[in-house]
Amino acid sequence: MAACNGPSTASNLGSQFISGNQFAVGDAYNSSHCITPTGTHNGSSQGLKQVPIRISRKSGHGSGRSRCNSRLLRPSCALATPRHTKFNSVVQDWTPFNPASPGSPISPSQHNTKGWTDRNGVDDSRLLAQLRNIALAAQDRSEMHAIIGVQRDNWNKLCHMTVNMTTIAAAMLAAMNSGVGSTSLSMSVAAFLLNGGAAGFMYLAGKYQPSQLAEEQRTASRFHKLLARDIETTLLIDPRLRKDAHLYTEEVMGRLQALDVGFPLPLKPNGLEKFPKVVAPSVLGPVADLPETEIPANNTNGWTDAITKDLQRTADKLQTSDIAKYVRAARNKETPNKRLAIAAPVFAVVAALLSLVGCWPGIQLAGVAAACSIVAVLVSSFSNGGQIGMIFELYRNCAGYYAEMEQDIQSTMRIPVCQREDGELYHQRIALQLGRRDQTPLFLSEEKSVGKLF
Repeated sequence: MAACNGPSTASNLGSQFISGNQFAVGDAYNSSHCITPTGTHNGSSQGLKQVPIRISRKSGHGSGRSRCNSRLLRPSCALATPRHTKFNSVVQDWTPFNPASPGSPISPSQHNTKGWTDRNGVDDSRLLAQLRNIALAAQDRSEMHAIIGVQRDNWNKLCHMTVNMTTIAAAMLAAMNSGVGSTSLSMSVAAFLLNGGAAGFMYLAGKYQPSQLAEEQRTASRFHKLLARDIETTLLIDPRLRKDAHLYTEEVMGRLQALDVGFPLPLKPNGLEKFPKVVAPSVLGPVADLPETEIPANNTNGWTDAITKDLQRTADKLQTSDIAKYVRAARNKETPNKRLAIAAPVFAVVAALLSLVGCWPGIQLAGVAAACSIVAVLVSSFSNGGQIGMIFELYRNCAGYYAEMEQDIQSTMRIPVCQREDGELYHQRIALQLGRRDQTPLFLSEEKSVGKLF
């Protein structure tokens, strides 16, 4: 073989075995595993072209010399050495890498990489770093929301337990005070203080709705984590199947900012209104400002008329069925929750006043005060213990989930086809988010709703 019996020019290089990855090699390699360079050998080292090889050095058992385990997947060049060898280390068991020239049929510049790579097919490092920064910020926010969600859930439990124990103790004192012949001032004052403190806790729980706060943080943590995973998953697939790089970067940044606004961390001053006048779906993504009509393009990018019509039909159905259904359910929970949040502290305040007034001679109101305390406990338990605020927030977030999906479909329909995500992959993703199988059409016309996930 020509590479194994090369001239003295290659032999004089000695231990410089591989350029750019230089380590001394005591043995020459076996001539039976040498690789013949591509092209015509003209008897000099200039005839050797770059050859992709893989060097693997395994430790020898039973030999006197120590050999390290190392591997080089793509050396810059391989030079010839004499035939006398005991080191069989060069293996050709993989497909050689042939960098494509700009005019070759497989040139990356001729593929629609949608701005993810340069004209040489190399990933845009700055763009990838920006996306990973967004993913890191989303993961950090997810952890923060999860921690605060646990804290607010504990707050809900402690507040509910404190209110129940305090109000029951006040009711017992009032009942005992009404049972004696003459009312006791100390028992009346104790019942007044206990009912007054319980009324204060009920007011705070009704105003801030700790069960609803905990549900907000749980939802925010989940969608921040989903955003981070979306970025990492997108970077793993082929650039030609992704959305346009510029549009995708703006989209994920908009989603992160929308989640920050839709699920604030502090209670005040940026906290969400617990009893809004207009019940609307929670905002999980940005509102896209795009042209009203689709820009025509020659590249189909996996999109067909059947997929386009099915997705447009799905978006229209989501708007009229699923979104409206969960907004209506949230509105139905908001009204009784507001009334219960007002009624519980009112009954506790009435019980406190009756306990104080009942200590006067000749006035027997301690029994009525005890009854009001019991009613306050029941109303508070039904409101806070039943977590009606959490149910309201759950329905609102379900509506927001489908509203964000509908907005995403409408936005995707308005951008050029060549800049979209691959049509078949996008259709599958929408089907999985709806809890359905990836088929066309996604749902039958007689079905009342599209979503099957919840």
